Amino acid sequence: MKRLLSVFLILIMGALAFADDAHGYVEPTIGGFEIKNTYDIRMVDEVVEIWENKVKVTFHFRNQSDEKKTVTIGFPVHWYDEFGVGAEEKTIKDDKETRDAIEKYYKFKSSCNGKNLPRKLIASANYYDSFDYWFTAELTFNPGEVLEVVDEYNAGYSSGSDSIGWSWNSWNYVLTTGSSWDSTIAKATIIFHSKYKYQWKKYTAGEYSDERNYIWDIDNMTYYWGYFSYKPTSIKYDKKTKETVVTWVLLNIEPRKEWEATEYQSSIRSPDGWKQEFAYDLVKDELFKIPGYDKDSKWWLNDEYRNASETEEAYKELAKKKDFYDWVIRLYESGFTEFQPKTKVAGVYAQLLINSIYAMHGYQFKSESWNQKFSKFEWYKPTTSEIPDSEFSDKEKAMLKRLKEFR
Repeated sequence: MKRLLSVFLILIMGALAFADDAHGYVEPTIGGFEIKNTYDIRMVDEVVEIWENKVKVTFHFRNQSDEKKTVTIGFPVHWYDEFGVGAEEKTIKDDKETRDAIEKYYKFKSSCNGKNLPRKLIASANYYDSFDYWFTAELTFNPGEVLEVVDEYNAGYSSGSDSIGWSWNSWNYVLTTGSSWDSTIAKATIIFHSKYKYQWKKYTAGEYSDERNYIWDIDNMTYYWGYFSYKPTSIKYDKKTKETVVTWVLLNIEPRKEWEATEYQSSIRSPDGWKQEFAYDLVKDELFKIPGYDKDSKWWLNDEYRNASETEEAYKELAKKKDFYDWVIRLYESGFTEFQPKTKVAGVYAQLLINSIYAMHGYQFKSESWNQKFSKFEWYKPTTSEIPDSEFSDKEKAMLKRLKEFR
């Protein structure tokens, strides 16, 4: 039965499209590889591990017949003569120079049951499958035997950016070519390792929505956010390796649509960026007191790139205490995650949020500058110089405890 599954992982540092080993044969006339379905061999399971610069895939194939079987497998390659992997225009030609370039780029190696499995690079027998070359090999199964095939190769990566501060990196893994084996894939585990500081606490399916979870890298004034069309099985941060590990476990795969995850990063001028510019506007004098904090080296902090009217608009948007409180929560939850180091810059923003919580409870600051900052809000009515803990909610107490760690 055909299985069409594509797992698109568009994440921080990634690679172009790669795919599963397919079952097929070498077309005798032109010598190229062509996919062909089999009803004797099943892909029992696979584990795909993805890093920024490499991929390792472990397959288990089982001979479901009562006969000895020898089959040809092929791992697909996209290649373009002029630019290599990732070019838009297809200008492929089959010659030794191109094959040498492909082998040098992928550094593809394979094993079967722990022993080296030689791969021969040959062209595709047809163009309708969208691949240009295949790393091919032969597998011989005894009746009922399970073989373990491990593929390891250079993942490469692609990235992009635009003129308004967004940048992205992409990695694709396409399982469509695994559809040539019998029945469904019983189990597929996809594991993505990333050294970048992103996480997802909320998930969405389908269209993008406000449920996206932003991570604000305070020191670099940068946003990170992720989107999934389907919920991963788990997302964990490994403090020892300093990796974010995203895992999908898929059972009896016979999907009807693509799987997708995306990760973007942007400068301060991202969605909701005006509210963070507002935060910067409140603390910029304190930031410039930090030794080595040079606003000239951070182009997004220069006034020519900032819109004063948007900062004024922020004051209007946050005129109500409830809206201001929501802003404090958003800034806290997006900026003081486990990924934020305890730096002097983070300490300045932590103090801003601490003072904001106290201001909402009518605290009169000893510093006249803080009194002036909050006096722009009609809700700020300083009535006391001491606030007992009982006045704070449990959430506020937890926030204050965490924020004080940064001071």
